[in-house]
Amino acid sequence: MIKALLILIMTFGILSCNAQNQRDKEEKTRAEINAGFDENVLKCNTGIDSVTDFNGKIEFWNICNLKNDNRIITIESHKGDTYYQEIYFEKNGDLIYAKETENYMPKNHFTQMAWNCEFYANKGEIITYMSLGHGKTEDDKWNPEIIFEMFKNRLIELKRIKK
Repeated sequence: MIKALLILIMTFGILSCNAQNQRDKEEKTRAEINAGFDENVLKCNTGIDSVTDFNGKIEFWNICNLKNDNRIITIESHKGDTYYQEIYFEKNGDLIYAKETENYMPKNHFTQMAWNCEFYANKGEIITYMSLGHGKTEDDKWNPEIIFEMFKNRLIELKRIKK
């Protein structure tokens, strides 16, 4: 009986350490990517570079191409009472960070309901993500990998913008 209890305690301890190590690794990754994003976004002009209507609503694009082969694309729009924002951060052509925001904001009101999700990626795979508020991530059918499809579609739209 004592052996079984010791094995159970040791197994729980090992699993707990592995979970802690994974959390620590994810937090470190988020901190490194956030620091890189913050450093790069300071070098960007925050003006609007393009206005599109590809998705049935007016979208305002800011494309920041940096000398270090990094790029930040920000797309903002609203439809009805919802404000949308997408941010994509590429490092050497590889998507490493994305943020999707949806805020319910009726006219003449402050934000009534907010949702956003930050995605951290490496070589086309989600490393971790963080979601705040009430939104898509509460649906059991939601798949965080959809951010790569959204980004791919945005790159196609970016090529369609006339210079």
